Amino acid sequence: MKKAAISIASVAALCGACIAFYIGAGFATMQEVMQYEASYGSLFWVVIVVAAVIYLYTNISFATNGSRLKLKRGGDIYKHYCGKYVGTFYDYFSAFFCYVCFIVMCGGANSTVTQQWGLPNGVGAIILTVVVVGTALFGLKGIVGALSKVGPIIIALVLLVSVWTCVTQGSSFAEGAAALDAGKYQVNQVGGGNPLAAGASYAGFVILWFATFLAELGAKNRAVEINLGVVLSAVCVFAVAALACIALISSIDQTAAADIPALVLAGNISPALAQIFAVVVFFGIYTTSVPLLWTGIGRVAEEGTPRYRMFIVIGGVVGCIIACFLPYTALVNVLYGMNGYLGFILVAFMIVHDVRLKIRGRRSKERLAQGSGKVEYEGA
Repeated sequence: MKKAAISIASVAALCGACIAFYIGAGFATMQEVMQYEASYGSLFWVVIVVAAVIYLYTNISFATNGSRLKLKRGGDIYKHYCGKYVGTFYDYFSAFFCYVCFIVMCGGANSTVTQQWGLPNGVGAIILTVVVVGTALFGLKGIVGALSKVGPIIIALVLLVSVWTCVTQGSSFAEGAAALDAGKYQVNQVGGGNPLAAGASYAGFVILWFATFLAELGAKNRAVEINLGVVLSAVCVFAVAALACIALISSIDQTAAADIPALVLAGNISPALAQIFAVVVFFGIYTTSVPLLWTGIGRVAEEGTPRYRMFIVIGGVVGCIIACFLPYTALVNVLYGMNGYLGFILVAFMIVHDVRLKIRGRRSKERLAQGSGKVEYEGA
């Protein structure tokens, strides 16, 4: 029986959805790239390599096991890695954490609209909530469809600004890297001066974001297609991140103290492009917010049911209100730190699970070969 051909359109859509979920507003503004990667000067590539390796392993594992197990709900992936009790804890915590992150995104959209265009408090959060709820109501298939189109546009614009800066100011890279290495610029730096820790933190932060999302995508798509989408998304994201680092370091005298470095680089090209980037930041918030709300609500309501639609609307409205009126910074700081630690504990469970699965598979093949009299022993 011939295997079905790989659908290029499906791979591209899955790749675009992964890109859109990962990059978000922090990547679009380049502030995330600055703090995690460019701040390490000549060692920025170490951060990128570490983050890329963790991204590839964890996401391919989520998608592959989701496909193998044909999970009805993505959150069940935790029980297969960690067992019933620890897995249940991860399932609930990740859903809660994703919902809290959705509230943070509402606050970010609110601040962006208020600061960039001077609109009243609440407008940004309301606009974001309306479009996120409207997208999430269509379920996972609708989310992938929307994100697959928006994600590549964001990446393309960040790539445009990065390449232009590299071409026009790339000759200043060595000088900028040396200045960062010498501590000349006071740049917020994640990882405490250790690029390995920064790379691990960068990848670890989103592990619990992707687990449910990719496990369910894996269950509803061919494993080969979702894994190709993951690999291509990694190439796109981290290649563009490397170019963005070179651009930021080459213009470090301008970008070191900038709240939104991307706007500085875009403004050097054209003031109009800087305005476009303000819109891109908002879209970056949107592409991350949709799967976050979907993951949070998916734990308490099955997709496609009236209960799911009701909870999506209620969850969106409540998140919007909290973002506009209640202080949540302290709660978020605690949860973000806890998420990093729990993410790496989960990786340990994943490695043990996947290694055991490989060993069982190998033993099963050996038993089958022995039964047919074809087994070959090492050293024979």
